[in-house]
Amino acid sequence: MLPTVESDASISDEINKFTRKYLLNKLDEDFYASDFSQKHYEALLNELFSVFGKDKTLTRTKTIGTCIANHFKYYSQECEVEIKEGKIKVSNRFQEGVNSADMDKAFISLNVSLQKLVEEKDDYTLQENLLCFPEGTLQSLYEKFSKTLLVDDPVGLRNTIRSAVQNSFSLHARDIVLFLRQKLYIRYFFDMKKMSEDENRRFLGVSPEIMQKLYKENFPENFSNILLDMAPDVIHDALDFSRIDNMTFRAKYIDVFRAMVDVAMSEYTSSLDKESVLALNGYILRLNFDKLLYLCAKILINMVMKRDRKADEFLRFYNGETLVEKGGKKIKKPFVIDAKQNIWNYSSIFSVMTQCSQYDNKHKQEVLALKETEKFMKEAESILEASKADEKKCSQKLTLLKDELHRCTMEKNKLLTIVKPSKEEALELKKRRHEEKALLDKHDKLFSDKGELTLKLENANIAHRNRYKQLQMAKQSLETLEKKGEELHRQQDNILAALAKALIFR
Repeated sequence: MLPTVESDASISDEINKFTRKYLLNKLDEDFYASDFSQKHYEALLNELFSVFGKDKTLTRTKTIGTCIANHFKYYSQECEVEIKEGKIKVSNRFQEGVNSADMDKAFISLNVSLQKLVEEKDDYTLQENLLCFPEGTLQSLYEKFSKTLLVDDPVGLRNTIRSAVQNSFSLHARDIVLFLRQKLYIRYFFDMKKMSEDENRRFLGVSPEIMQKLYKENFPENFSNILLDMAPDVIHDALDFSRIDNMTFRAKYIDVFRAMVDVAMSEYTSSLDKESVLALNGYILRLNFDKLLYLCAKILINMVMKRDRKADEFLRFYNGETLVEKGGKKIKKPFVIDAKQNIWNYSSIFSVMTQCSQYDNKHKQEVLALKETEKFMKEAESILEASKADEKKCSQKLTLLKDELHRCTMEKNKLLTIVKPSKEEALELKKRRHEEKALLDKHDKLFSDKGELTLKLENANIAHRNRYKQLQMAKQSLETLEKKGEELHRQQDNILAALAKALIFR
């Protein structure tokens, strides 16, 4: 008896449900559709045969193929499933912009991992508006692309992961993603314009006096140093002058700074309420705002001096010209103007920074040369002192020897005055003559040694005087150089301070 349409549809529906459940249990969430092989298909068929029978199963291969396609579509994989004469072929349709299976597979695995992070994000709340995913999370995301060309492009890989995080977490333009010290941070934007306009109650309605008290009670004295130590990594990550333009920087820097402050202060705010944390964020940012902007300017200049093309373009922006944006809106580009109202353009800034770099190199060389001269000076002093000691010791020995020789000669001469010496006196005279000769030989040797030591001492004195002159000249040269350097560095500091203001032009 042929099955009715209703029973046929019911069996198809049951096969569909069974296949769906089977695939969910057997395949990992990031299983790549094209890897679904004949072996996988036959294992599925055997399970279906055992429940629905071979005939009913094989007459519904179209249903099975559709179910397989829908399973992968659920995990954001578009694929084609072809079943013909008992053979299956599953082929992924690459995502837009993807041109290889390895890259497509990496993106799919990345999206699955990020979706899990989205589902578990409440477990990683560090403080209000701030998520922190632990060490290992970022590395595991990077490893998805280990078989792709991005493995040799760290900047591109970083940007790819960041973009995927923004999409998966449905982040808005002012939400911030930070890759900092092997951890992944997400900071949701909070509109600080809700703060009171009253000048004395700036921080969400909390008075500056209370803010100062809260700050001192909850943060270490060196907290600004902790924040500024973290800042270069954050700036290179979220405000990278190699990929950001001036308008984007201007729109984004405040939110990045606030995210950085939140990360830095999170260790000290566990006992504080939400409003206090938000207010402290604004207070701490205000305390360190100028230093952070100065650091941005310094990093930008360092990149320009390394001839980074994008950083170069960024600095050339500040030329006072009028910029017409899309829509016809006109924006007046600022000049870089220092405290003395001097205007600095790209060429003059580059010139001063080049001079500073040259000075730093020369200063380093002269400091090393001075240390070397000081080393030689100490050696000369050591040699001089040793020569003095040797010469003095030799002189003392010679004096003692002269005294002994004088005594011996006196005794010999006394014996010579005896007209008819006895046998004993004759022997004694002979003994004194031998002793005198030995002492004379010893005296001549010692006198010669003293002459050599005296010459050595004179040479040591000359060498010491020369080293002393060299040391004084080296010190004077370094002092003269450092005076020039002080002026150069003052000029450099004025330029950086002026550039820091230009970065946030209105």
